Amino acid sequence: MRKIKKLWDNNRVLFVLISIILICFIIIGIVGIKLFVGINNNEYGNRLEGMKEYSLKEEDRLKIIDKLKEEDAVSDVSVHTQGKIIYIKINFHDVSLERAKEIAVTSLEVINEDYQKNMIFITLLVKKKVKIMMVLS
Repeated sequence: MRKIKKLWDNNRVLFVLISIILICFIIIGIVGIKLFVGINNNEYGNRLEGMKEYSLKEEDRLKIIDKLKEEDAVSDVSVHTQGKIIYIKINFHDVSLERAKEIAVTSLEVINEDYQKNMIFITLLVKKKVKIMMVLS
């Protein structure tokens, strides 16, 4: 008992500092595990709550495709969703960029306002076939 008391008296400051450092490491470990490991393994987190209510229905997807295919300049249209993002991919042929933008924006008229309010993004991908002519001399 005397040895322990003598050790404590000689190294009191060192023991207090080591105790504080150990407590800090334990707190950092607990916070790190809660922040970086987490319990939820879903890649979107809780941002997809209510997704079933506002998911894009097949009939609405077909309305978008039909509306865009009415235009002569449109060669192909595809619509798919991932999470709360609606992707509309439109392929054009022989059309100016301004006209392609106008046609792409018309697809937004078909999309229900509920989708526009509750979806995170509506992405329009516009592609145009380009002919390249090379002249070798």
